[in-house]
Parts: sequence; C-alpha cells; structure tokens
Amino acid sequence: MTSIYASTAIRVAVLGEWVPSQLADVLALQRAEEPETSAALVRCAAAELASKSLDDDFDFALSSTDLEWPGWVCEPLWHDTLAVAVAKRSHLLVHRDVPCHELQKQPLICAQSTADEPWQALVHRLIGDAPHEQVVSTFDMAMTLVAAGYGIAIAPAARLAGYQCRGIAVRPLAGAPPIVMAYLLHTCEALTEPQERFARRVRSVT
Repeated sequence: MTSIYASTAIRVAVLGEWVPSQLADVLALQRAEEPETSAALVRCAAAELASKSLDDDFDFALSSTDLEWPGWVCEPLWHDTLAVAVAKRSHLLVHRDVPCHELQKQPLICAQSTADEPWQALVHRLIGDAPHEQVVSTFDMAMTLVAAGYGIAIAPAARLAGYQCRGIAVRPLAGAPPIVMAYLLHTCEALTEPQERFARRVRSVT
C-alpha cells in the first residue's frame, strides 16, 4: 500500500481500479473550505488488507462493494443506474432507453477486471445469456472494442461517461433499477473533528 502524496491529515483509500468521479468534487470542496487540512489518496489492493492494521493506513476508504470489516462502518454513498455503451454509429441509438430484448441480440463485451463487481450479476439477470459474449482483461480494452463496433458493454453510467470522447455513445438501460456504486468506510470509533467535517463533505456530494 503506497500513498501517492506525502502523509497528510486525511488519508483516503480507493479500493479497486475504479475511482468515482464524485471524489474529485469532494477533494475540491476540502481544498476550498479547509485548506489547512489536506487529503491524500492511497492506493490499496484488496489482497493487502488481511495483513494490515487498517486504521494505521488510512482514515476513510471508498469501495464499490459492501464490505464487512471488524470495527468499521460501511455506508452507501453514491448511486447510479446501468447504461449501455455502443459505437457512435450503432443502430441502437434510435432508442432513448435501450430495451433488454434488443441487447440480447448483440455481442456483449465484458472485462475480467470488473468480473467481481456486484453490478455484473445484475447485468446477467436483466439480459440473460448474451450471444457471443467476449471477455477481455481490462475495461479499457472492452471500451475499445465497443467503439470499433464489435459489440456492446453494460456498466454503471458514471463509469461509462468518461469514454464518450473515445467513440462511445451511452444510453440508459430500460428498466434497470438504481444500484449502489460507492460505499464510504470509516472506523466505528469517534472521528476527529477534521475527519467528521470531511465525512460531511463526502455525503454532501451527489
């Protein structure tokens, strides 16, 4: 586990490969409203956690899954819905919200790096077994194939938004229920005043 900044008052671990876009807004608020208490991001792989004393490494953590850590609280934070990524010339763009029966006719491109994300199971429940499902190693690789017209990808809208400048168009998935995209984790012990203010800023960002 390695901090990308020098040690500072508020240490925030981002668990996994996905960094929620709202985190930038939180850090900007912290910088503007309380510049004397800076925030540092900490890279953290889930495999490292078992051998660590968590509260010695960071003050807060952001996770895309509901984790149960002894002595820690895990609260739902930011919500999103599933969306469909297609090539910008795709015929599916005639739909404002893409129906599931249309997706069942398309090759589905999935990323191994997101295979354990909880929304993946929801995708398969909604559309069933897609024809010619292709699994690649990373989400970036999946989006490259989608942009080239080799198939579609389904993921939370916030995760797809950053790819719209790379030949991707995004449409909502019809009938997709809201899902939790990010959880905030912090110790059950009383937070310091700067930590409490930081937590309030996190919760204020939607």
